Amino acid sequence: MRRWGIWFSSITLTWIIAAYFLITPALAHVPTFGGGGKSPEAAIPFKDPLISRVLYGQLAEGDLIYYSFELKQGERIALGIIVPVEQGRKGFTPDLILMGPGLTDEGKVPEKLEVPQGYGVKVFSGSLPESPIYEAFAPSAFYSLASPDLSAPESGKYYVVASAARGEGNYGVVLGYEEAFTLMEWISTPLSQIEVYLWEGQSPLLVFAPLGIIFALGLLAIFLKKEIVAGFSPARISGIFAGLFFLGTGFSLVSQMLISLSKTSYTSEVSITLFLILVSIILGVIALILSLRDENYGAASTRKRLYFFGLGITGLLFWAGLFAGPLLSFIAALLPWKRKG
Repeated sequence: MRRWGIWFSSITLTWIIAAYFLITPALAHVPTFGGGGKSPEAAIPFKDPLISRVLYGQLAEGDLIYYSFELKQGERIALGIIVPVEQGRKGFTPDLILMGPGLTDEGKVPEKLEVPQGYGVKVFSGSLPESPIYEAFAPSAFYSLASPDLSAPESGKYYVVASAARGEGNYGVVLGYEEAFTLMEWISTPLSQIEVYLWEGQSPLLVFAPLGIIFALGLLAIFLKKEIVAGFSPARISGIFAGLFFLGTGFSLVSQMLISLSKTSYTSEVSITLFLILVSIILGVIALILSLRDENYGAASTRKRLYFFGLGITGLLFWAGLFAGPLLSFIAALLPWKRKG
């Protein structure tokens, strides 16, 4: 039975890590928060405008928020502007403006827009589509109001501007098309997902409720077993909390998927969300089984450490455990496990 458990855990982790390389090309945008500048001089610069990212912020009526980036002639300019579903349904449809050298003027230019000398201006009016878009990796739902795609006519500095001619609310400017993450962006993505949910207008209570429920039920069930409490060690505590974080994020994904699907129609991308849910839950179950199982020989302790190291790596790869799960898994892998008897 013990060998079967070890074989199953090894095969599961291997399958999960292999699947990671299959879904990597379909990764989501890099989320960035903080808004932009109020003028071209104060525009927030982006060093690599080809990398796909969403720049989240907030607009008051009449606001113009500027971002800047450098391009070479002929390079692709992939842009978009999005809003939360609830705000879009209330009529908040900000415009997207592109300014740059060699551009042909298009659309009605806002009076307050500051246009650099010699620049052309293209205004892409925000228009509410028939249905929202489902984002599988967050998961979330939003309206895409405009998504221009063109080539840079000349080399130089370009500006993209979010403009709120009507109403006020949250927005996201989409920039770039290449799916790439730095190590820090990858690690911080689970925390950025929480900011995305708050950007949508969800309350912190709704966002954290699934994680809190899992922790409450899990700890209650564990502490009712006196023999487990009596055998606690720092490694076991770390492993248990890692498992609860993995399970909690899995059920949080379930909650967010259902919330998003209540706003939009079913899409095949739901399968990606379901896969991420499955990964988080499997990691949580394995971590709890390993943590709660007593060992009475040294070799098992060594294997257990290797398993927890694998759980931590897999959690980081798939954004499971809100970073706390993988970190606690690594701690459980490093601390000594108390032998039974």
